[in-house]
Amino acid sequence: MVLNEWNMEISDDLLISYLLKEASDDQVRDIESWLLRDPANELRFKQFKQVWDASTILDLDEQADAEISLDRLKMKIQEHRGRRSGVVHLKRRSHWLKAVAAVALISVGAWFYAVHYRVKDLRTVTNQVVKTDTLSDGSVVTLNKNSVFEYPSKFVDGRRQVVLREGEAFFDVAHDEGKPFLIESGRVSIRVVGTSFNVKLRNGSVEVIVESGKVEVRKEDENVVLERGERTVVYDHTSKLEKENNPDMLYNYYRTKEFVADDTPLWRMVQVLNEAYGSRIVIKNSAIKELLLNTTFKNESLEEVLQVISRTFNITVEKRADQIILK
Repeated sequence: MVLNEWNMEISDDLLISYLLKEASDDQVRDIESWLLRDPANELRFKQFKQVWDASTILDLDEQADAEISLDRLKMKIQEHRGRRSGVVHLKRRSHWLKAVAAVALISVGAWFYAVHYRVKDLRTVTNQVVKTDTLSDGSVVTLNKNSVFEYPSKFVDGRRQVVLREGEAFFDVAHDEGKPFLIESGRVSIRVVGTSFNVKLRNGSVEVIVESGKVEVRKEDENVVLERGERTVVYDHTSKLEKENNPDMLYNYYRTKEFVADDTPLWRMVQVLNEAYGSRIVIKNSAIKELLLNTTFKNESLEEVLQVISRTFNITVEKRADQIILK
């Protein structure tokens, strides 16, 4: 129910009378004046009429009482339009007609909302491609290969909540102080307001690396707050949370298409290459594991990367069955 500037009630019942052309001349003037005085009033009336118009075309199940009322309402409206001389008779059943109209509007309104505003649960599986999606709040999510991500088609009720079931994702979250962004991944929950960070769920462990802003990571009764350049790794067998400085930018390879090595140990580069290319590179000579690599690989094949590593450290690269041996 809404009020005009003279505090006259503009109720649903009065609007129904107006749409049925049963309103008095004074009521028509008041409603039309009310419509002109505020764009919000006009918007409300348009929404009300949209639902009303839908009630005349909607094909509902005849078994429901409200839906039967809607059919009757249609007939009564037609009778009302077809009779010019039975004014007193129409007035006597005016209250009944409006009651049926109200039931119909409730039924149709619920249908209209469900059709146009219902929230669907969506699921993205990336398999062998990297995929970027924009969520309904403007947040951007980039999924690495072999990832499973679940999210609603529209965030409602002040909740922004998603689930990373498997794999890796980079989140660039739209800032909204009143609606924190929540991510469930394994047995870990991550809470942010507006920030960017990377989440990886592999073999029961969850790694969170923050690129900007602050991120709260929680598991059971433990929690830790991470800031830019920090990370935590949460293992399935323990709830203890610790943070540390993130050692490199290699986690970004699936977004940037670059491998940036900055005093990066060879074992770490091999670890990331195996993940990125699905390869099985093995370091057979323990003496070369800690050799430090300083270079950037950009859109290069695995073979080209291994050639550079071989020349840089003067080591042998040997292919054997499904393995690549460094020695």
